[in-house]
Amino acid sequence: MQYIVTKQEMQVIDTFAIEYIGIPDIVMMERAALKLVKQIEKVNSNKGRILIVVEGGNNGGDGLAAARILLERGYAVDIYYIGELTKTTEAFQLQMIILKNMNISFSKGIPDKDYSIIVDGIFGVGLSRKIEGVHKEIIDALNSMEGIKIAIDMPTGIDATTGDILGAAFKADYTVTFVLKKLGMFFSDGIDYCGEVVCTDIGLPRTAIEEIQPKIYAYDQSDMDKIPKRYNNSHKGTYGKVAVIAGSKNMSGAAFLCGKAAYSVGAGLVKIYTHESNRTIVQSQLPEAVMMTYEEYGGALACVEDVLKWATVIVVGPGLGVDTTSERMLYELMMRAEVPMVLDADALNILSNNIELLESISVPVVMTPHMKEMSRLIDKTPSEIMDNRFEIARDFAKKTGVTLVLKDAKSVVTDGGEQSYINLAGNNGMSTGGSGDVLSGIIAGMIAGGLSLAEAAKMGTFVHCMAGDKAAEEKGKYAMLASDILNHIEDVLR
Repeated sequence: MQYIVTKQEMQVIDTFAIEYIGIPDIVMMERAALKLVKQIEKVNSNKGRILIVVEGGNNGGDGLAAARILLERGYAVDIYYIGELTKTTEAFQLQMIILKNMNISFSKGIPDKDYSIIVDGIFGVGLSRKIEGVHKEIIDALNSMEGIKIAIDMPTGIDATTGDILGAAFKADYTVTFVLKKLGMFFSDGIDYCGEVVCTDIGLPRTAIEEIQPKIYAYDQSDMDKIPKRYNNSHKGTYGKVAVIAGSKNMSGAAFLCGKAAYSVGAGLVKIYTHESNRTIVQSQLPEAVMMTYEEYGGALACVEDVLKWATVIVVGPGLGVDTTSERMLYELMMRAEVPMVLDADALNILSNNIELLESISVPVVMTPHMKEMSRLIDKTPSEIMDNRFEIARDFAKKTGVTLVLKDAKSVVTDGGEQSYINLAGNNGMSTGGSGDVLSGIIAGMIAGGLSLAEAAKMGTFVHCMAGDKAAEEKGKYAMLASDILNHIEDVLR
């Protein structure tokens, strides 16, 4: 697990480490500089000339320390200290004194030279004001230059919490950030302006992080051990029975993707309830699934009766449609189910007009809306939700008692508690039809296998996106399909 912090949380952590634990900021600055140098050397294969541009804060101090180390190692380095700030930090002043004592001179502007590496050490995580004047001119000039661009801790001009551009921003190929990743790296303009994020440890004690308990966290490969182990002494009933209510007339794809996804994460049995027109194609694509179909209202209600007797987990909604029959099926399931439910796609669209149903349901529920579906559920615009996604998601989950997966480029999972999960895996190739159907099947399959709803929602989102990353490696982000994500689940879980 890894914490993701806002700029305010990172500032509190730094202050705690310096003032309460007693680690001098100059010590952390030297460690940060060494990690920055390591990344510069890694990407500067031709050992070309390096430009480091700084201002008078600790971010600039990191840049000065890195410049000194690189010069000592024989690199050609130019340092441009903008010097427009009236105040400088003590650690920055100390780095300046060291460089002057070594007779290292500074440039009075951006030299007219070719650079292999351009380093942004102007402003760091704490920036809250708009970039303008000479700083904007310099950032614009740096962005127009050739060379690999590296930002220290956070690209200048990107809000470390929201990811928004504050007037102007340095567009980095790499961002070398320290201690923890910052929330703004994964939203808004921050996603593109940070480039590849390299998070490095600079020896800050874990107690400094635990002292504030950041509110947002993510999973990494080490969290895969949260998936329950399979027993040698087991049978298909051990791993649960997933009912998939999906697919209106001639809409077989959603039912197939959802059902196979549940099987792919280890569900013991999957039974697909769908329109009769989908029978042949679903049976040919997924012969392992049991099926029950309907053509009219009475047959649909018969399917509901079977679901209520048979399933240990119910997923409802993918490709289901929003007609009277679908509405009645959802109503009966929500009023009478005695096992956990996963509500996705058209189940959410139906529910948006009958939100009071959530007050009557007596079983645990996972809801998986994307931004537009969430907008319909709570009568807020997608942009309003995106601007305040964590608080809105947490409040909705707390009020309704559900586990919410708010889907986006970086999905958020919450059960209404103080901490929220953010999914950092995945790629833009997953923005394709059917991807959400795969996710709902994965979550249902993991609930069937023994995970709690909250854990299944988090781990399901993580596995889904790691499979998407493997699919992108094989197919490319333009060509990949939801079925490619599905086919790579086995690689993630192997």
